[in-house]
Amino acid sequence: MFMEQKTKPKTAVTKPYQMKNIYFLFSILFSSSLVCQSYTGYITDNFNGIHGVTSNPANIADSRVQIDVNFISFSTVVANDYVGFSFDNVTQLADGADFTDLNTFASSHNEVLANLEVMGPSFMFNLSEKHSVGILTRARLVNNYNNINGEFLESILDGFPTEDYSVDQDNLDGTTHGWGEIGLAYGRVIFDDFYNHYLKGGITLKYLFGGGVAQGSSNNLSGSYTAADNQINFNGDFSYLMSYDEDQDPKDYIKNYSPGYGMDLGVVYEYRTPSSMASNTRDNQRAINKYRVKIGMSLQDLGAITYKDVEFTKYDLNGTVDADEVEDDFVDALDNNFSSTSTLGDVRIALPTSLRLNIDYKLLPLVYANLDITQTVVKKNAPYNNNRLNLITFTPRFETRIISAYLPISYSPLGKTAIGAGLKLGPLIVGSGSLLSNLISDSPQMVNVYFGFKIPISHRR
Repeated sequence: MFMEQKTKPKTAVTKPYQMKNIYFLFSILFSSSLVCQSYTGYITDNFNGIHGVTSNPANIADSRVQIDVNFISFSTVVANDYVGFSFDNVTQLADGADFTDLNTFASSHNEVLANLEVMGPSFMFNLSEKHSVGILTRARLVNNYNNINGEFLESILDGFPTEDYSVDQDNLDGTTHGWGEIGLAYGRVIFDDFYNHYLKGGITLKYLFGGGVAQGSSNNLSGSYTAADNQINFNGDFSYLMSYDEDQDPKDYIKNYSPGYGMDLGVVYEYRTPSSMASNTRDNQRAINKYRVKIGMSLQDLGAITYKDVEFTKYDLNGTVDADEVEDDFVDALDNNFSSTSTLGDVRIALPTSLRLNIDYKLLPLVYANLDITQTVVKKNAPYNNNRLNLITFTPRFETRIISAYLPISYSPLGKTAIGAGLKLGPLIVGSGSLLSNLISDSPQMVNVYFGFKIPISHRR
């Protein structure tokens, strides 16, 4: 909730950094998407160690990995309905091309979601057959932008047309939020009848380091462009807040972070049969997957971060402005031509809370089929929050202690169908949830990639 403390009218140019920040909101679709659910494929592996905690903290109990030390790993995903992430498009973007140079699908209600996650030094270990603990460190960046008028954005970035046209922008909402977290994970075996049924649970408690948030919204914004006099007549509103100054020293972000708390909860049930538990009598039972079917459910990212004394600015966009001025610098055009009101207060940003269901079926001793469903429980258009990509992923995999291979096939309402590939080679994990579709499809709407280096010490058979 945003709590107003004081109000001041202003009609002139504001602080320079404020103008840059507003422009950042409008350009995020084009910039943040270049740096792109996490570890698609690998997250289903029974030897995923500390990474399994990020999807369900109960995974840490009775893990096939005795000790796991992560040095560095990252995962990024971008989904949108504005531009296709074909191999050619991605190559051009990597070479510095603008989105407007590509074949785009601009509409009055474009949407983009971009997540970046970096896992730093983290580890887990089994205390006993029933108890396991872990510590993880992560840096995360989440971008959600809904109901963007892509046609108007293209006009701003690539020039206005030579004919009259009108713009309608309803329910615009966009949030960029970056934070760090330190998590303490614990998992234990809850029930084991030694025959068919096995249950374990887990919890991760997280201390959060809020790095900053930027949020923009508009209930209604319309405009009409007149080619004859090269002017735009606006009618509507635009609101904006930003918790930090882009021009400040990065060290200040660390010193002036905003604290918060978060939590993950999860349970995992295994159904075991005599055939699925069959093994050599000399085998170490802690090194063997004994289930026929494994079902996990978790609630991720409960919590929030509160930022103090944030400036909230609301623009009254009723008037006419020169189109060249808008194209040259949209933010300057706002500040120079329209009045605004600023308030100070605290803003609470909710984490991207989601519910996750995972079903894993053992087809053969080394071959598995996995179904993973992630559903956000945060309203997409609600202010001051982020949400995850709603995603359904089916992953066939070949799994051993040293080598594993994955073929994830995903679908989301925003990113549509994506086909990827992943590989684990000892300490190295590398993969993509969209690699094959990026290569073979003309207009895939999702790009995903991950990489990691770690030292896993598995229970030996």
